[in-house]
Amino acid sequence: MIRPVPYVDLPGIIYALDRRARMRQRALANFVCWLEPVEHRASWPPLLRNIFPLDPVARTWLCEDRWRILGFAQVRERPSGTMWELTYLASMLQSAFSGEDILTALLDYVLEMAASHGVLRVFARVEESLPELELFARSGFQRYTREFTYVWGWEEENEAAVPGEEEVNASPKTRQPSPGLILSPTPAERLQELASLQRWSRHHVWGLHQLYRAATPQRVQMAELLENSEEYARLLVGSQRSGLLPLGRRCETYVCDVGVRLGAWLQLRRGRGTRPHQLSLIVHPEYADLAEPLVRFACQRLLESDRRPIYCQVREYEGAVINALRASGFAPKTTRVLLVRHMAYLAVRQRVVPALEQRVIYGVKGLGTANSRQTMR
Repeated sequence: MIRPVPYVDLPGIIYALDRRARMRQRALANFVCWLEPVEHRASWPPLLRNIFPLDPVARTWLCEDRWRILGFAQVRERPSGTMWELTYLASMLQSAFSGEDILTALLDYVLEMAASHGVLRVFARVEESLPELELFARSGFQRYTREFTYVWGWEEENEAAVPGEEEVNASPKTRQPSPGLILSPTPAERLQELASLQRWSRHHVWGLHQLYRAATPQRVQMAELLENSEEYARLLVGSQRSGLLPLGRRCETYVCDVGVRLGAWLQLRRGRGTRPHQLSLIVHPEYADLAEPLVRFACQRLLESDRRPIYCQVREYEGAVINALRASGFAPKTTRVLLVRHMAYLAVRQRVVPALEQRVIYGVKGLGTANSRQTMR
């Protein structure tokens, strides 16, 4: 039986427990879709989120048999209200049922709910090496690009590594970075290279959308259908209103305004607790030389007060950003395939020349039921 679970972020709780279990060579569930720690967008600080594990913007469904959890799925609504993103999809291990059957039933149910709520597109991100990609293909999902996750961090960030007792007890500020990391020792010189760098403001909304169109291939634009600049700004930057408490304001957004257009967009999100920092960057193809100084500026900005790993998610067609990350010491961690399921297509009415359109002519003697094209010869 599949039933909804209102508001409680059950998938996030199980995912956190599963990560801890895997450190001890055990596992609780088989996750096909999941959110990285940096991908959570909570509207309140972690202290309140730990006390009240609620997520009012998500829809969660639970597959169970006689009160035993078999699997679960969760989607989040995008700002447009007509698109969903599949954030969690998993089947529990040590179950009497097939994991593939559970995942298939949950995915089909999500698509059924999307159709009943008037959703036009459902997006998903699946790790490229997982065999469950075939399951999405059978459900009608189409692949439109890949996304790489690069990490600037420490050796214990490796998923297979098990941290020791001293490393667990060490605070993020006292941890030592690995020797392979590269940082600029003179941030002031980097700022001189970024004379056009300025804080994000609302009048940059249209320019940000034009930057997206210039840096994104046409096939990706057709898949995502982000034609409204305000909608794209809400999806990328988020709401301009701060969180419930001053502790929630840990995000900085910058743009490089080169006059006629935006040359780059940069967002920094500082980590809290065990969460790492996050770096997001889009660079115009004509200003690719801005990528490396922006990455180095971002690293200096994030690490000046709190030393912890930095995550950056970049798509495969953003070559300038990928080269800048590698030059700054970032290492690839995961590769995920971006998928989209079209729930509805735009119906295009076929237009023909009126003189050649088949019709019945009335009021003309002898031509009451004749085809008009036959009478024009």
